[in-house]
Amino acid sequence: MVVERLLEKKPKSRQEIQLIKLEVAREGKFASIPPNNQLLAEIDLKKEPELAKLLRVKPMRTSAGVTPVAIMTSPAPCPHGTCTFCPGGPKNDSPQSYTGHEPAARRGKRHNYNSRTQVESRLEQYVRNGHPTDKIEIIVMGGTFTSRAPDYQEEFLKGAFTTLNGKELPLDEALKVNGNAKHKCVALTVETRPTECDSWTVFQMRKQGVTRVEIGVQCLDDEVHSKLNRKQLVEDVIKATKLLKEAGLKVVYHMMPGLPGMNPEKDLR
Repeated sequence: MVVERLLEKKPKSRQEIQLIKLEVAREGKFASIPPNNQLLAEIDLKKEPELAKLLRVKPMRTSAGVTPVAIMTSPAPCPHGTCTFCPGGPKNDSPQSYTGHEPAARRGKRHNYNSRTQVESRLEQYVRNGHPTDKIEIIVMGGTFTSRAPDYQEEFLKGAFTTLNGKELPLDEALKVNGNAKHKCVALTVETRPTECDSWTVFQMRKQGVTRVEIGVQCLDDEVHSKLNRKQLVEDVIKATKLLKEAGLKVVYHMMPGLPGMNPEKDLR
């Protein structure tokens, strides 16, 4: 009933859709108001693109035109040890740097950290909620990806592209084929530490199709890094940033305001 009324009245806003849903629910004495994803399952998305767009659940997720898909690597220790503030790691049965309660971490654990099924599950969820899945950004989370064994890195990324391409191929071939795939990976992000980002690592990232690197900088104070067992220097951040930018990669810093030994003035500086 709700879908028929929506198709008849052609609402122009999400507010109008909500009013129509309330109107039909009252008339039909529904026990509850049908959620948007239920209505999306009943309409032809290709024939009604404007209505599908208005019914889209959490529309801001894909407002930039690219659909982000975060996938989590399996729990593994960082090569330098454990930072004082780190909540995760194998001892806590969660990926390094994560509590295990984050949506991506829970999804990763539910899929036994299998990249292929994580991507598959996320794409299905996006489709159910009315989002496009033609342009994808893969975001690899779970700690220092570049410190994992090369074979693990390749298999993990290959699994993601197997889902995007609809067939299994070696990673180098999968990257080439993906340009004509139903789900095109237009951006690939990985996380790392400044100390795990030398010229060879940057070269490998380029081969893997990485376009953006998120570096755990945390703060710009060597003394604070030392006290928190971060085992990195500001000089490491500078070197890593230079290497990445010279290789044409985008760089994002992870910062942690308010660390012990820091203050608002030092954080802003």
